[in-house]
Amino acid sequence: MNSKEANAIIDDLNEQNHNDYYIDFVPITFPNEDFAELADYLEKHYKPDFANKIVFIAFTIMHYYESYVSLVIDGDEDEYENDEDYEATETDIYFSKLRYKDLRHLGLEELAKLISKMVIDNYRGINILFKNDDKFSLMAIEDEYDTYFRNLSGNALKLVDQLVNHQGIYLKKAPNN
Repeated sequence: MNSKEANAIIDDLNEQNHNDYYIDFVPITFPNEDFAELADYLEKHYKPDFANKIVFIAFTIMHYYESYVSLVIDGDEDEYENDEDYEATETDIYFSKLRYKDLRHLGLEELAKLISKMVIDNYRGINILFKNDDKFSLMAIEDEYDTYFRNLSGNALKLVDQLVNHQGIYLKKAPNN
């Protein structure tokens, strides 16, 4: 599959909003957003562990299913690149070389670094498009603690749930499904 086809499928899955799940680090949903102290603590002490758990889940999915791995492409990126006053950072230059490429073939060490950077540094995201039961599902690793699964059902749902539980975190049904 080429990048244009994969990105079109990813866009469709992101718009469908059914059979969506997300990964959470606690089995409960906090009733309010007054947990700033806990969030600060987790940011400092837990985020690297969480990133490693996401890497494990992502790699298992990539090697179990036929998959396509790509960077999340922000619409703003082209705008910045055309801005004469914008000075690209070393990270921006590195990521620009990876745009519109299947990152599955980068190698596990390099890909693990990328995924960890997304989670720990709250920077961009990675999409893992995978085919299961003759349909496509998506693992969207966004910044910070946001990891979503789109169009997940059947055997893939069972497998992902097992992988997430194995890591001591929780797979939850997304609201509005």
